[in-house]
Amino acid sequence: MASDFNQFQGPGPTGSLQNPSVWIIVIGFLACLELRRMAKKLVFVVGAGGHAKMAIETLASMAEYQIISCMDKHPSSDPILGYPVFPENSQTLAQLLEAKALALVALGDNRLREQVTEKLQTLGFQFATAIAQSAYVSPSAQIGQGSVVMPRAVVGAMARIGQGVILNTSCSVDHDSILGDFVHIAPGCHLAGGVRVDQGAMLGIGTCVIPNRHIGAWSILGANSTVVRDIPAHGTYVGTPARELHKN
Repeated sequence: MASDFNQFQGPGPTGSLQNPSVWIIVIGFLACLELRRMAKKLVFVVGAGGHAKMAIETLASMAEYQIISCMDKHPSSDPILGYPVFPENSQTLAQLLEAKALALVALGDNRLREQVTEKLQTLGFQFATAIAQSAYVSPSAQIGQGSVVMPRAVVGAMARIGQGVILNTSCSVDHDSILGDFVHIAPGCHLAGGVRVDQGAMLGIGTCVIPNRHIGAWSILGANSTVVRDIPAHGTYVGTPARELHKN
């Protein structure tokens, strides 16, 4: 009986598990797995205004990111939501690039956001994508790098969102819609299915767009506009239905 029992025992004193060096390797391996699980991507935020505050809080709610600082051309001495604000200069950017930090360009002005993003891309930076916990993004939708999806925003099935897009609080972009780079969809906007919004367009707060409409590049829709016809590029449109106010 004793011999039968012994065959089920672990290795003896000379067995591999009795060797301290083996346990050190095993513990080290498990520690590496835990560190990898806990590892966060470093992010710096470009901007220190109202949109930056919203973007910071969205990033901070995401387990995968660790915000290290903000950056602004004219920084104040006061931190933003507890994060230091550093001046934008080549030395700071070089240090962030060496640290492999991701950038999030949190500037509400579409044209300026495009310019700063292109500059950082030229330097070799990659970009974080911020999605609030209370937002809903369909599993079949695509969100571009550097975009921000604010609280309670909804992105429907097969929608495609470009780079550096702002989907602001409680807006909705329905199925099969396509948004170009650096578009801003303001709070409370609602885009029905199949809408296309070209690069840099700005839809003011509360704008509604019926299905399958096309909004041209760098156009502006005033607050509470209703889009029932296609909107040409480079114009400002207001009202219900939206009518041209002037060329941009």
